Amino acid sequence: MNPSPYPRPFNSAHVRARIVKILFVVGAVVAGLSMFADALSLAFPPITEEEELSDNPFGAVVVLFVVLLAVISLIIYVATVICFLMWLYRASDNLRAFNSWSRPEYSPGWAVGSFFIPFANLFMPYKAVKEVWEKSGPPDEDLLSAPASPAWFPIWWLFWLLAAFSGNISTRLSFNENVPANTATIVSIFAAALAIIAAVFAYLVVDAIDKKQEETSRKIKLGKFSEPPPPPQNLQVSDALAPAP
Repeated sequence: MNPSPYPRPFNSAHVRARIVKILFVVGAVVAGLSMFADALSLAFPPITEEEELSDNPFGAVVVLFVVLLAVISLIIYVATVICFLMWLYRASDNLRAFNSWSRPEYSPGWAVGSFFIPFANLFMPYKAVKEVWEKSGPPDEDLLSAPASPAWFPIWWLFWLLAAFSGNISTRLSFNENVPANTATIVSIFAAALAIIAAVFAYLVVDAIDKKQEETSRKIKLGKFSEPPPPPQNLQVSDALAPAP
């Protein structure tokens, strides 16, 4: 089937991008607080089942702080994943608005679904996001002269994978009673540090694609039509109805 000669309408993903970037910032802050809470748990032993609250009140506060941040982190993570995928779908769908003659390698559905395909999610999502950047330029942009994707794109994906792997390991260790508590805490601190770095580069990726799409939409004036000419000024009704000489 040939691509439609009529371009798809451009639906700005700017609002979604702004929400995602805010969630990245909030997630990084919460991850930093989690690192601080884990460091406190290393410095001050948490309360155990054999102890009373009065025996170790500070340890009880540290445990409560760690658990509370873990719950908040989970909520922020789920919200970030959902909003990021919603933004990616909209940004990927806009590629047909910029280049109606060119069918992207990854459809919006594939760009989102690639994150959930085992093994393929190690490289396909990165290629899909990179394609969104590369094809978000104006339709007259030569592929040979088009600017390459920023150098920190692969750095983002590297830390994205490292943060995901380390977070999974940290979660497994925290529920393993045979692993010393200090070991699980150290891994948790390391995972939080990776998550902060990944959030910083993910912020840059979303911001770069959003700015490029908004700039392209302004250049080719997508969704904007020429305005009708303004009505004549100081026109009297009697003059308009008067017969021509």
